[in-house]
Amino acid sequence: MLKRTPSLALRAVLTFTAVYISAVGLLLTVLILTDQTRDQRDTGPKVAIARAAQDLVLTDKGIVLQRDGRFAELASRNPAIWLLGRSGNATFSHGPVPAAVASIFAGGRLTFVSGRFFVAGAERPLANAVIERRQIGKDTVVLAAGGVDPATLPTEDTPALSWGGPVLLIFTLVAVVGFAAMIIALPILSRALRPLAVQATAILPQEAGGRLDERKAPRELLPLVRGFNGALDRLAVELGRRKRFIADAAHELRTPLAVVALRVEALEDQRAKQELRRGLERLTHIVTQMLDVERLSFSGRERSRLDLVAVTRDVVADLAPTAIKSGYDLSLEALDGPVTVDGDAHAISRAVTNLVGNAITHGGGAGSIRVIVRADRTVDVVDEGPGVPKALEPRLFEPFARGSQNAEGCGLGLHLTREIMRAHAGKVCLVPRQRGSTFRLSFEPPNEEGEG
Repeated sequence: MLKRTPSLALRAVLTFTAVYISAVGLLLTVLILTDQTRDQRDTGPKVAIARAAQDLVLTDKGIVLQRDGRFAELASRNPAIWLLGRSGNATFSHGPVPAAVASIFAGGRLTFVSGRFFVAGAERPLANAVIERRQIGKDTVVLAAGGVDPATLPTEDTPALSWGGPVLLIFTLVAVVGFAAMIIALPILSRALRPLAVQATAILPQEAGGRLDERKAPRELLPLVRGFNGALDRLAVELGRRKRFIADAAHELRTPLAVVALRVEALEDQRAKQELRRGLERLTHIVTQMLDVERLSFSGRERSRLDLVAVTRDVVADLAPTAIKSGYDLSLEALDGPVTVDGDAHAISRAVTNLVGNAITHGGGAGSIRVIVRADRTVDVVDEGPGVPKALEPRLFEPFARGSQNAEGCGLGLHLTREIMRAHAGKVCLVPRQRGSTFRLSFEPPNEEGEG
């Protein structure tokens, strides 16, 4: 099974999650360390006040502290714990309240909301004390507490009081906002890559100069884009070198072939002359097609408006003597009016010629060959021969593809036709048929901007 490299989106999620967890972990560590420090200051008294506020009950005699509540449970573990409360002019207390604190409560009106202080003469952490204003029912109660050993506090009380609701709310908001930002950021990152993907898709084989625009690449992807463009440059140089070699080799072969042809014609042995002439014709045909592959495969770059019916009619007229001599009835079926396309007349003529020539070679030497030009800008070449072998169909349009080594031709004609059609933004295909073969050329509608 193919193991794929993780996508950029997955990597971004994992990276963001790792950074997020690390940041939250660091923040939690700071809070825990801060909380441990606060344990030595006011966490114990705050727990005492929080539990006392839950256990206070309004009665006809005033506010009373329950004897079996959570504060009583905490007091059972802290003999030195004290609690002092004031509601209006009434006060209540629990435990050994320091005299100085009692005098403050009894001395007058308390105006502060909350604070912390230390009891003189007591050792810390028992000297730590806290005073807070709490709402009990309809009454406002001022509570002060101290004498709590932090070591006696349950672990669940410490974070709840140290961080409290606001801190937990901030954590929740940070988590929600962080993950929402990640979900929003991923499509934005993908959208940043879309222009490059569109450009890369638009680079065609016949457009050797096509490159990715570095101005559309994010800074982080510039090395990748430059490497991709560099690879295209090297490929273009190598392809150009090979094309020039093929073209030069084919061109150089023409002269010796012409000389050999003259020597063959001078032979007196007619049988040997016929065999050599046939071999030379085949070799000349191969060289001509090799040149055509290089010359015509990119001919669609410069186009002009032309009549597909007229081009096809000329091809049929030129090949009619050869078809008749080979035993075929060659005919053209077309509309009375023109069928216009944009393209190179010589290249399109060559494509139609290849299909008709292929039908003459492989059509079985008898029957009819019909060339049909339709209004939808398609050209069909239909023969009544044995058809294309199934084993050959997958590689039918590849160079040098032939049904057998003894078959006529060199296997470049259909390949050349495909290259010509690609250059014209069209296509060539084999149409399924019960008997014989049907090859179809399909052209794009003419460019309306070119009219006028």
